[in-house]
Amino acid sequence: MSKLLAIVKFNNGEAFVLEKPIQLVYTKYNNDTIIGTDGIFLSCYELGHCGGNWKAFEGREFDLPLVDGSIEHCYGQWWDAITPIALTIIGDDIISVVASDIARLKDCYVFNSYYGIKNKIQELRETYKDKIYEYYEYDALLKNKEWDGKK
Repeated sequence: MSKLLAIVKFNNGEAFVLEKPIQLVYTKYNNDTIIGTDGIFLSCYELGHCGGNWKAFEGREFDLPLVDGSIEHCYGQWWDAITPIALTIIGDDIISVVASDIARLKDCYVFNSYYGIKNKIQELRETYKDKIYEYYEYDALLKNKEWDGKK
């Protein structure tokens, strides 16, 4: 697992700044459930209908490499969702988490949403004992600029 470098205030919660990128490993459990996890962070997909203007991720296409060596090509049919099968596999102690790695944030200051296994996220959170940064304060820090207390 990647080291937690900083915590940034994000909306009404917190965002994690990680030393290294989250590397999810994806498994397709049946025809409608894919789960990606690194043991702490999760991404869950449910197969759904798409067509016309009704596509997951606005129709963005991407490939998910699966643990069995196959590739699942996503073109709008896989939706971000926790299926009943995913709950059976993961359990129901799942929370929403916002995170990104330091290199990606330096390039583009945007955090990503994940699901997380609650007790493991709490354990990771407890490793951090330093300052909690304001959102734009941390952006300024990454850019080596003075922060004026505003955007």
